[in-house]
Amino acid sequence: MEERLWTKKYLFSLLLVFGVNMGYALLNSVMAIYGSVLTSSSVVGGYMITVFTLSALFIRLFIKKLNEKINNKNLLIIGLLLIIIAAIGYCFSKNVYLFLLFRIIHGLGFGISLTCATAISNEYVPASRLSEGVGFTSSANTIANATGPTIALAILGKKYTNFISLFLLLLFISLITFCFSFFIKSSTKSNVDKKEKQSYKGIIICMVFFLATFSQGAVNNYLTSYTKDLGLGNIGLFFTITAVVTFISRFFSKRIQDFFGMRKLSFILTLIMAASVFMISLIKNETQLFLLAIPCGLATGLLFPIFNYRIIQTVDASQFVFATSIYYCGLDIGYGLSAIAWGYVVQYFGYHVIYVLAALLLMVMAMIDQIVYKKI
Repeated sequence: MEERLWTKKYLFSLLLVFGVNMGYALLNSVMAIYGSVLTSSSVVGGYMITVFTLSALFIRLFIKKLNEKINNKNLLIIGLLLIIIAAIGYCFSKNVYLFLLFRIIHGLGFGISLTCATAISNEYVPASRLSEGVGFTSSANTIANATGPTIALAILGKKYTNFISLFLLLLFISLITFCFSFFIKSSTKSNVDKKEKQSYKGIIICMVFFLATFSQGAVNNYLTSYTKDLGLGNIGLFFTITAVVTFISRFFSKRIQDFFGMRKLSFILTLIMAASVFMISLIKNETQLFLLAIPCGLATGLLFPIFNYRIIQTVDASQFVFATSIYYCGLDIGYGLSAIAWGYVVQYFGYHVIYVLAALLLMVMAMIDQIVYKKI
């Protein structure tokens, strides 16, 4: 008999993952715009994204050491407190430097809290259904990332000016999530075992995954600015469609994986992702963009959890926070570096070029991943 996945504690853990990531999703998609508002420079918006992701990366590099002393639940609470401090700071920041300081604090809190919330959620998944459970946990992230930009753009208005209301919404969501965190149970700490201190296999997989997140950063960080430049208006529906497709795909992910096998499926999904990103460079209207949301949602929705599962499989259950931190490091480095790198490409060559280059990079990644999959 198949073990039960949808328990109360698992559903509650998904709400925590969603709440933590929603705070990130609300701001990240509009930082390029906010940078332009403060300094009239798209590059500054890139720095706002980068300092956030690099601070999240920094804390994740040490999260295993922290988790050896502090359990998952208490680490989660600490991370959420830092996010609340950052949300309050955003409301009172009147210059770029102060705002960047609170972006760093937000990044530290986000790095701790999302890693721990995800690890706790994966703890609640039966071992026999881990690949499926990892997918649904990832869906909580994906849905937040998809609906966050839509909500953010609606709050900002047509003139993109109502940022204070957006910061207050971040504060409200963070406070609610903080209160929820007291009701979860997880006393798990990392096992201090010398044999488990390094997972070179997980790190190698993460290096391949970095290429996917770096390419996806062109969509996550600059699609709103790109479509604004094209005069397309509010394209929040793109992220909503992506979320819906991603969520629906989770219910068929195990069957799809069983049919193709993870190695072949990873290759196919990367090619679909590459084609979708390339087609974004050719869009002329909102309808074309919204249609591309379907293959984009399918590709990233199935591909990213596969990488997450592959990394988790390199450690035992006591090391889930460590493995999860490796996975999120791939996200942090990819999105963080891409924010600046694609920002410079936009400045000198325009938006169209970044999507062509991102598609080519995904093609290269597809080949490298097949080699890595065979070796590991």
